[in-house]
Amino acid sequence: MTKRRVRRLGLPAVLAAGLIAAASVFALGTARSAPARAFAAAIDVTQTCTARVKPKTQVDIQAVVANTGDVQLTIAPGLTGISADAGTPLDESDDFSPAYASGDVNNNQILDPGEHWTYTGSYTAGTEDMTDIVDVDALGTGGEDVSDLANCDTDVIQTPEPGVIVGVQRVSGKVLVKQPGGKFVPLTGPTEIKIGSVVDTTHGTIKLIAGLGGGKTNSANFNDGLFKIQQSRARNAYMTLVLQGGNFAVCRGSRALSAFSVNAKRKRQVRRLWGNGKGRFTTRGRYSSATVRGTHWLVQDRCDGTLTRVLRGVVKVQDFRHHKTISVRAGHVYLAKAP
Repeated sequence: MTKRRVRRLGLPAVLAAGLIAAASVFALGTARSAPARAFAAAIDVTQTCTARVKPKTQVDIQAVVANTGDVQLTIAPGLTGISADAGTPLDESDDFSPAYASGDVNNNQILDPGEHWTYTGSYTAGTEDMTDIVDVDALGTGGEDVSDLANCDTDVIQTPEPGVIVGVQRVSGKVLVKQPGGKFVPLTGPTEIKIGSVVDTTHGTIKLIAGLGGGKTNSANFNDGLFKIQQSRARNAYMTLVLQGGNFAVCRGSRALSAFSVNAKRKRQVRRLWGNGKGRFTTRGRYSSATVRGTHWLVQDRCDGTLTRVLRGVVKVQDFRHHKTISVRAGHVYLAKAP
């Protein structure tokens, strides 16, 4: 809300001003007075909190409230003030709402223009990811109401569970993750994501930590591909990574091409995914899938079929069209041919 400061004039001053204004109109036309300066009340709050914690441990909160306007602000607990829901918006027992905090330079308990007050607090994390919301309300000297809020997400460490969540960690490069119903976001620190998520590792490498039940896990690294994570809710269930994306329209042949060009086009890559690790993982292409226990392998969808290449260990390849399973050892490849 904007207030204008009005200067009060006595009677002689008003008469004098009227005479001057009349003279100005007679000589120069209508004169415009300079607009009075507007004074505005504004407030801004930012928040930081512990980024990743174990369940049932303390989450530390720090909120900074800044007077970004040019009038004094009063933060009064009870009527107005600052509060945090401590990640539990339906439970007020762990909220904090102190009278004032550090940063009151002249100790007048008024948030002066340019001042920054820092509030601190904490709460005990639950068993799932939590978001804390800090809300601040204040009153300006002219009775103006101003408010702001800021949120901070805390990642609570959870054990990967078959068919529910999988642990993820960026190993290198840029990794994007899109959870069900969401959009792609960069993966930064270690966390857990839902089964059904889509992962983009075309420019990076990710470590997947799959749950086997009973607190047991296994892991492997994946890179150079786009895939969707699938897994059933069963103990020791394999995690399946289904290749996504790719433009199979490039596989459409042309009769005018030479035999060499046609052969090269049939071998053209559409999409692929590298895997490296030990555990119960399956990578699934268009015409076959590769199941591993501990190896370094590639599944590549091409125009002429799905190619599996093994650099280390043994991979069991299931050929969908021919309904057979082939063991492919290190140094060998298998092509499940397209129709």
